Amino acid sequence: MTSYRLREGATLVLRVDDGPWQTLTFDQDTVPDATAEDGELHATGEQLAAAVDGVDGVTADVDPDGALVLATEGTGESTVLEVDPTASTAAAALGLGAGGPVTVSGHGPGSAVLTGAAAGPYALPPGAAMSVQVDDRSRRKVTFDDQDGQWSAEDVAARINRQLRRAVARPTGDAHVRLTSPTQGVGSRLAVTPPAADAPDAAAVLGFTGDTALSDPYPTAPARLVCRPAAGTTVLENLTSAPVELQLPTGRQVLPARGRLVVASGTAADGLLRRLVAQGTVRMSPERNS
Repeated sequence: MTSYRLREGATLVLRVDDGPWQTLTFDQDTVPDATAEDGELHATGEQLAAAVDGVDGVTADVDPDGALVLATEGTGESTVLEVDPTASTAAAALGLGAGGPVTVSGHGPGSAVLTGAAAGPYALPPGAAMSVQVDDRSRRKVTFDDQDGQWSAEDVAARINRQLRRAVARPTGDAHVRLTSPTQGVGSRLAVTPPAADAPDAAAVLGFTGDTALSDPYPTAPARLVCRPAAGTTVLENLTSAPVELQLPTGRQVLPARGRLVVASGTAADGLLRRLVAQGTVRMSPERNS
């Protein structure tokens, strides 16, 4: 059984999918079954897992050895769990090291994701609008009005979700707006387009332009066969009673006495063939398909 020793009040700072940083505190309130001694908590992985209940988007369990395992509620390659070991006083005790962020990603098909390039707050003119398409649904217009002053990323996300009638938008930890398709894998798609010319462009203000205006991570296409017309052909006829040897661009060919040979029309332009035709040795005629 894996056990841990942490300073009481030690913290773990983490976030999911670039969302706001969340601080998990390990103390006697959050880990009531731990043993407290000289300012330290002695706890098993299962006991520490109980403290994770208050963290949005994160679950906790133990592996077969009893070690604490943190996991995202979402799945797929677009889902990311990040820990800041520098800001986390519990990082060393949990084996998460020190220095830069500790980041892990999910596996399997993920979801289409768009993050606006601009950070809030946003100066959105009254009536500013944009259209958002989620998966294969029709584009829906999102209008920003009825608010004085600037819009925070939280305000923008709430307006998008309310007008789309589904939760696809949320603020990131650095005050950008992030859109996530509710679909995983094939069919997951997001597109943001500007409004008609007579309305202020909300997409530009939020930074949903260029590469950040379209996410189609799993495009599909049907199997396709291109059927092209057959190349034109020409029939060569030997008008003599002796075989004729031909040195064609495609190689050596023998035209039997009184025989026929079908060649590509381009080959029929060969200078030697033209001379044989002029001499009356060979006759050329277009091949006719029955």
